[in-house]
Parts: sequence; structure tokens; C-alpha cells
Amino acid sequence: MKKIGVFLCILNCLFLLTGCWDRKELAEIKLVAGMAIDKGEDAKYKVTVEALNAMELNTQYASGNAATIVEGIEGNSISEITHLFNEYFAQFLIYSHMKLLVISEEVASAGMLDFIDFLERNREIRDDFNIIIAKDGKAEDILKISAHYRKASSLKISPQLDHLLEDWGGDPGMSIINFISELTLEGKEPVLAAVRLKGDEEKGKSMENIMQVTPDAIVVVDSLAIFKEGKLVGFLSMEDSRNYLWIRNDLKTTSLSVECKKGDYSSVRVTDSQTEVTSKWKNNKPDIHVKIKAEGYLEGTQCYKSVDKLGTIEKYEKLVNDTFSQKIKDTISHVQKQYQADIFGFGEVMRRQDYHSFMKVKDNWGEEFSNADVKVDVDFVLRRSGIRSKSFLTETEK
Repeated sequence: MKKIGVFLCILNCLFLLTGCWDRKELAEIKLVAGMAIDKGEDAKYKVTVEALNAMELNTQYASGNAATIVEGIEGNSISEITHLFNEYFAQFLIYSHMKLLVISEEVASAGMLDFIDFLERNREIRDDFNIIIAKDGKAEDILKISAHYRKASSLKISPQLDHLLEDWGGDPGMSIINFISELTLEGKEPVLAAVRLKGDEEKGKSMENIMQVTPDAIVVVDSLAIFKEGKLVGFLSMEDSRNYLWIRNDLKTTSLSVECKKGDYSSVRVTDSQTEVTSKWKNNKPDIHVKIKAEGYLEGTQCYKSVDKLGTIEKYEKLVNDTFSQKIKDTISHVQKQYQADIFGFGEVMRRQDYHSFMKVKDNWGEEFSNADVKVDVDFVLRRSGIRSKSFLTETEK
């Protein structure tokens, strides 16, 4: 019996220690950090990948060679193309750690987004990568620019977008799941962050680019890309992008500048905000009310005002409320008139709050949205004046 017991224990251990059926040695794989989708010249798509040279990302072992290898292949199916890259690479490409998907303006404007089905369906690719639009150029060029931060373009742009969202606003933080949801959602059109290449493109591809105090080329976050019926139709400025996030209740924190005197400005830091939107059918058109409650502190002033004086705080609050109520309303009006695309989700709100009215106009919601009455109210409360109440400018003015 003891022999049988020992045999069963050994047999059980063998089953537990069989390993992974699809394992690959580290020397046999190369991680893909970014993917770019352009129109092909001889086929439907051109797919470009940025594969990491892991040794060069380690400061202890780096020898000064390129930190990434960027190559592209044309084809009619993204799935097929991703399995063809051993034409260039000796190792298997692994997509599970991909940080960035870049779509060219040309592809997005043509509505050639059916490749997203592969990205959603693939069990290896996770849904936590950033999706951006390459404005005024090819998507593949965005991946070819060497960067100071981690040397790789994808590894620089991904945290750049995240930090911009956390510190100021401007990036919608759109995952592939959310993007697909908004492509098919009634009463809401999707948006994506847009980037562009600033500087000398050819010099930016060289490793010498990261040796410059001011790089010859750099990728900057430029605007917000607007989609309508599955196609890219235009762009919003960075300030409008922040207003979009504020309306959507996705703004974490930001700094706001207001003109307190002609040519003089004050700045407040928003530390917390909540947005409430109501949308209903009234007077034969959509009636939309955006209410924003926010609080923060005085970050800087050029107006030589002592905050401890009676009424000064109320003046700052009123200035912020009036200025940004108008600016946010201007953003909505701009999208209504130029694009007739409800990127703010007012239709989706009406679907929840006034279902029967929305169902009557949902097939023509873009036009109804463009004629909607919109009211915006900002209620900002100034909690603190920083670490001092009086500015040294008050004394110099005297």
C-alpha cells in the first residue's frame, strides 16, 4: 500500500508540473509596444509594428543601439499581416503588452475601421492600450520617432496621454471596448485623442534625436478627433477637448485662466468637480441643461488683489463661473453647427431620461442635436488662496 501511495503522489506531481503548452523561451520572443494602421499602396492596409529591443531599454546593458525596430507590411487582413512579420523579425512577436494603436487620419476619414474586430476578438491582445489618430501624416511615422523617455515612441506617448488626462485634461482615455461601444451606441458619437509630428521627421528617426536638448522631432498631443457614423469628420482644439471631458464628467483636475483686468489674468486649480446633465424633449426640440459643480484654489494672480479682503473671493468665483459657462457652451455650439455629431452623449442621456421622446427622433438625432437648446451653469467654489492671502504684487503696486 505504501508503494502504491508513493506512486500516486509522484504521478500527481507529474500532472501538476507539466508546464504551459504554449510557452516560449525569452530569447524566442520580441514584445510589440505599438501598432500603426495606414492605407496600403498595393493592398487595403499597411500595418506597422514597433518591436522592443529589450537590452537597449536596460541602462545597465544598453550599448547605444536603437531601442526599437519598426517595420510594416501591406495586406487586406490585419490578422494575416500580424502573422507575416517573421519576414523581418527572427523572434515571435508578442502583442499582449501593446501600449499604443495609431490610426492614420486617412484610414479614419474613410471609415476603414473593420480591422478593430480582430483586435477585440484576439485573445492575446488586451484592451488597456491607448488609441490615437495621427493627424496630418502617416500613422507609421509616429512610431519611428525616438524619444527621451524610454527611447521608444509608444512607451513615451502612452504615459504622456495618461498624465495629460490626470493633470489637465485633453485625452478622453478611450479604450477599445469603450470605442466600440460608442460606435454602436444610440445618441453618442465617439472621439479619440489626435497627435501630430512636430519638427524634422527624418532627423526624428535617428538616435541622435534623443541626444538633443531640444529634439529635432517630437510627437505632441494636438486635438480631439470627432467621429460621425463611423468616420472621422473633424477635430477640436485642446481647450475644447478639456471642455468635452468636463461635460462628460471625466475631468479629474485642471487649471483655468480668467482675465480679471484687461491684459491681466488669474489662474485657479480645479481639484474636484461633478457634472450633471439633463436632456428632455421640450418645445418640439431637445432641451439640454449642463450643471457643473467644482471647487479648487487660487494658483496665481496678476490682479494685485488681497484675497483676504471682503468680496474678493466672490469676485473670483463669479469670474470663473461666467467665463467657463460661456466657453463650455461655445464648445457645444461649435460641434452643433459644424459637425452635427453628438459626441457629448446628450442623446444617450435623453434615452434614459425621456425614452419615448428619444425613440421618435433617434434615427435623425444628429440633426435634432444641432437644433437643441443648451444651457450651461458652472458653480465654482474657491476653497483656498494657496499658501498666502496677499500677493507681493500688491506691495509693488503701492
